[in-house]
Formats: sequence, C-alpha cells, structure tokens
Amino acid sequence: MIQQVSFTNFKSLRRVDAHLGRFMVIVGPNGSGKTSILDGLHYLAHVTRSPLAQVMRGVFAPPSLKSRGSTGAMRLALSGRFHGVNAEVELTVECEDDANGSSHWLGKLARRWGDVIEETAETDRGSRHLKPEPLVASPPESVREHEHPEMTELERELGSARKLRLDLEALAAPSYSEEETPHLATNGKDLASVLADAAGRSPEVFQWIQEAARRVIPTLERIRTRRAKVHRREYQDVRIDGEPILHSVDRFYWGQQLVLDFKGAPDVPAPLASEGTLLVIGLLTALWMEPRPRLLLLDDIDKALHPRAQEELVTQIRKILEMSPELQVIATSHSPYLLDHFDAQDVLLTALLPDGSTACARLTDHPDFDRWKSTTRSGELWSFVGEDWVAQQARTPQEQG
Repeated sequence: MIQQVSFTNFKSLRRVDAHLGRFMVIVGPNGSGKTSILDGLHYLAHVTRSPLAQVMRGVFAPPSLKSRGSTGAMRLALSGRFHGVNAEVELTVECEDDANGSSHWLGKLARRWGDVIEETAETDRGSRHLKPEPLVASPPESVREHEHPEMTELERELGSARKLRLDLEALAAPSYSEEETPHLATNGKDLASVLADAAGRSPEVFQWIQEAARRVIPTLERIRTRRAKVHRREYQDVRIDGEPILHSVDRFYWGQQLVLDFKGAPDVPAPLASEGTLLVIGLLTALWMEPRPRLLLLDDIDKALHPRAQEELVTQIRKILEMSPELQVIATSHSPYLLDHFDAQDVLLTALLPDGSTACARLTDHPDFDRWKSTTRSGELWSFVGEDWVAQQARTPQEQG
C-alpha cells in the first residue's frame, strides 16, 4: 500500500506532501488539485513498468505538466509497504528550451524494493524511445537483465493502477469484443461484453457484482445482457492509381447490450437507465473483474448518487477491500454525506493558495480537531470548518502577516 506521496512543481502541486490510507477520499473546491493528486499517483505508478519516453508524451509530456511559472525540477515520489517490503519510487524531471524554442526533458527514475536500488535516466532528445541507462556503473548486459528481479514485484504492485473516468455513454453502449476475455476500459467502454463474459465464465463473480449493485440501488432487481448489433467504423489502406488512400468502411457485428430489470420496470436498456445506476455497476465491475487493480483512482465517487446510496457504496467497497488485501482505493468527492462514513484520518482536504498552487492537509490536522472528534462526524466537521484553514496553515508567517 502507498503510504506517503510527495509532489513538487507538478501541475498545481508545487509543494505537496500527503499521507494515504487504504481507502482515502479527497475533498475540496473545484480546481483545487484533487484530480492532480490522482494524476500524479497514476503517473508515478506507470513509470515503474514503462519507459519514460512512452509515458511522458503528448499531453503527459513534462512541459505540459510542470507547474506554470515554477523554477526547478518537477519531482514526484511515493513510498509504501507491499507484502512486508518497503518500497520507494522517485521521478525527477528537468526541462529546458533549446535555441529553437523547443522544450526537452531529462527524467531520472529511482526505485527501491527492500534493499535493492535501481536508478535510470531517459531523455527525449534525439530518440523516440531511448533505452533507460543506469546512472550507476553498468554491469554487463547479460547480468543486468536479471540483476534485479525484485523490481518485477514493484512493477506488479504499482503497474496495475487504474484511474477511472467512467462515462455514461460508454457504459451504456452496446459492445463487441474480439478479445478472449473482454476488459473494461477506464471510461467504462465494453461493460456489456465484460458482464456477459463474466456471467458465463465466472458466474459467482457476476452474482456478487449484481448483489452489490442491488444493495446500492434498491430498485434494481437483475442485471443481464442480450444480443445486439454494434456499429464499428473501420479503416483500410487502398491504392488508387498507385496512391495509398485511407478508406473507411462501416461494419456491423453481433455484440452485447446491457439490460436492467427494475421493480415495476423490467427490460430497461442501459441507455434508458439512470446515470447513478450505470456508474455503480461500472465501478463494481472495475473493482472485481480481472485484471484486478492494486490501486484504483476514482474521480467523483459520489456522482449522481443519493446519500443512502453513497453510504451503501462505501460499505460494498469496504467488503471488497476485506477480500482483496492488496487493493487500495483513492477517490475524490464533493459530498459531506459520503465523508460521514470515513474516519477523519482518511479524509484529505485541498485548498488553493493565492498563487494558484495547492495546499492539502488531513481533516485530523485541523487545530481544533481534538475538541470536536468525539461529537462530530467527518462530513459534519468538513461542512463546518471548510478548507480555508488548510490554505492558512500552508502560508508562511510573512504571507500571513
């Protein structure tokens, strides 16, 4: 489990340190850095298993992620304990502009698993995918390949991290999959195919998802799928007079459509179901179906849910955590009702400083927490104290004066 994270000059996180629990919720105003914390964790998790140049490109290139107007390197770090072993990951990225005004970066990645330390460096200059080069003395290639097999365990623990941004249309759409075992996309695409496969391949898992969803949405009676046509636009390379042309072809395949039975309203196609119902089914499927994540990052866990449904969803996720001791869930929320079902130590607050950067603190860090902890629930306390005190704590004495 990741226990500590630290960010410097990453998006709005110019200088943020935070302790994390197994099931943590982050709250704060819109644009205060909640999602940036999820992004930073996701970024760090995936550089442990993929070359930096493969991860750090496009909108995820360092020049796009570095805090605007900041000086110095961008740094992301995490530490935790996995299966009784202490582990650390630290990524430091330096950016510079060349004479032509183009930005380039140099990334240094340090990983520790127990007593084993591995350091690599990559740059985007002159190569699309440079092979990581050790910053320390290099052993022979044949030895280096198997020198640190322990790092495979670190990659397994962090590399399976998933950041969900479930989309209503993607969840509800009929789907067709050519994979032997369909997988749920991070936006919820292919939900119908995944559930249809689960009903046949792992009926006990399907029943668990259905029962958990029924507890969160009491009017839901049954989840099922039926055959449906799926439209796909495919592209082919054709040649006309010797010139290659990309030609689009519309094809139809027989796939699966998600259908829901509600009390008094059976046979409801997924596109006609409520957003909250689909989000719950998608989230429970993501938590339970293979490949199971070790770290699940979720934006707006309370989205479109009644307060009672929020409480029950937290209960169902805690049951999954009991059955999956390697799982960690970090979510964002705007709901004080949801926070009422969390210990204050598992609530992280974010606030914006005058320069637009993020400050964060746990709810237990409030100066008067000890006075209120025995009589006030987390959501009630947050509603009362807000986040201004977080920004006030983060400001220097000169700024406060």
